[in-house]
Amino acid sequence: MNTAVTGNAQAFGFSTTITATFGAISLDEGSLSLIELLAFAVSAIAAFSLLNLLVARLGDEGSNAISSRTLLIGTATDFLSVGAGLGVAIGLGQLLDGWLPWALGAFGASLVYVLVQAVEMTLGREREQNSRDDEARA
Repeated sequence: MNTAVTGNAQAFGFSTTITATFGAISLDEGSLSLIELLAFAVSAIAAFSLLNLLVARLGDEGSNAISSRTLLIGTATDFLSVGAGLGVAIGLGQLLDGWLPWALGAFGASLVYVLVQAVEMTLGREREQNSRDDEARA
């Protein structure tokens, strides 16, 4: 079960975010055109691409390896990253009209989801390290 949960946790959270984003914008904007659908898909991917470029450009400080415990701790609060991403999409959907909510809603939801998820992973890593330190002192 550990492998099933940790192997799918982040993808599940993003899938939930982007699906709910699509639904929220659909409720606000109604049916979409093919161009708006394309803008939605491309902008969701663009957010990940931008973050990948930033990570590559800034370099890597330390190991990228995340333990399964860190992943479990970090994704246990996935409702925060999903909620933050969806909240951005809903806000943009309310503020914008036409094709812009489709493009910027998906971009904003994706970007915010990943950034909040990074904070959750950092907190999970710190929690795991604190647990190890406590065990070492005991």
